[in-house]
This record gives sequence, structure tokens and C-alpha cells, in this order.
Amino acid sequence: MNCIFFGHRDTPSSVKPSLIATIKRLSQEGVTHFYVGNNGDFDFLVQIVLWELSASCPNIKYDIVLSYLGERAISGNQSATILPEGLEQALPRFAISKRNEWLIKNSTIVVAYVTNTLSNCHKWVEKARKKGAEIINLANEANI
Repeated sequence: MNCIFFGHRDTPSSVKPSLIATIKRLSQEGVTHFYVGNNGDFDFLVQIVLWELSASCPNIKYDIVLSYLGERAISGNQSATILPEGLEQALPRFAISKRNEWLIKNSTIVVAYVTNTLSNCHKWVEKARKKGAEIINLANEANI
């Protein structure tokens, strides 16, 4: 099973404890790989949490999925980056959408932080839901 992440650009850092607990639980339940994008506060927070957890939990494997050729990970962890085949040819205007489509295609679980149903983030979560992915929305957690 693979897990991906979608969240708002302005996600508060108070999400971190729930994010840590969710990633740990999913890794114990059989998630073998985590994929995270490279845009905004939520992706940055996920990248940091995955880096920290993978240092103490060797079963946590992850990749930072870039949208553009030459892009650098916002967390500074360049060794974990990948650029899916075909994205190097995507027009810049469509690169993030193509990356998100690749993420959905390669996932079974989505961990999200979505508070606004009119947002672009919500649109991607709904696309993943229609594909049959399990959705875990951290915004629904009581401690956030």
C-alpha cells in the first residue's frame, strides 16, 4: 500500500502531532511507501515528519515527488526526491496537476488537511476518493 498527502498551503503547525501519529499507525498497518509533494506548508511539514520518523523507524520509506526538472525539495532533503517519468515534458502551467495525477494513480491512502471544500486541495482529495482511495482528513481530528 502507498500513501500520499494533500493539504492547504497555509496548514498550521499544530497538525504535526496528528500527522506523526497517523504516519506511524499507517506504517504499522502495512503502508510500504509514502509520497509527498513539494508545495506549501503542509508538504513541508510532511517532508520534515517523514524525515524525522524514517531516522528512527527504518520501515518508513518515502519520496518527495517533484513537479519540475531542477526543482529542489522545500525541506532541503534532496536525496529523497523523484521526478516521475513524463513530468520533465509537462508544460510548467500543468506540472503540478500532472504530478498530483501521478500521486493519485500510485496511491491507496490519502492523508489530507482540508478545511475548505472550495479549494484546489479538496478537488484533488475528491479525485482520489473517486478512484477508491481511503481518505484520512487531519482537519477532522479533535486536537487540531
